[in-house]
Amino acid sequence: MAFTPLLPFDSFTDREWVEHTNTTENIIEFCQNIGLIPISPTNPCAKQHNNWYMGACARSRDKYLWRCRTCKTTRSIRDGTFFSKSKLELHQVVDLLFYWSQCNDSHEHLRRHCKFTRESIIIEWKNFMRDICAPYFLLHPPPIDGVGHIVKIDESSWTK
Repeated sequence: MAFTPLLPFDSFTDREWVEHTNTTENIIEFCQNIGLIPISPTNPCAKQHNNWYMGACARSRDKYLWRCRTCKTTRSIRDGTFFSKSKLELHQVVDLLFYWSQCNDSHEHLRRHCKFTRESIIIEWKNFMRDICAPYFLLHPPPIDGVGHIVKIDESSWTK
């Protein structure tokens, strides 16, 4: 898979998103470009070899596996990643990430476009993404003032 430079993620149009994620190969490449899937595993195989390559595998749910060139051990491309415990298809997770990042994450929209079968899946993933992002924003709070911005304070939140 050849790597292509990415546009800033937050400026993707729907059409550009589809172009970057229309095949499993493109999804894997996209995830590697943004660091969600490594270019190569960092941990050695059980026999302590660290000579991995990504190989096609029709039996794998993602159609690709990491293979050790030395001993032929295989490992999921999800191992040790954001996706490791997910039972969802890669395209479902990355689509959910995209729609969530674009604030286009109503449950109805996600059910229709990501093909989720249960409401609980959407709730769990949105909570998971919030939990990942929250520490960053606690350490790096965005400014809420400035020229041209009106800040409204909801007085019902104030208590004695």
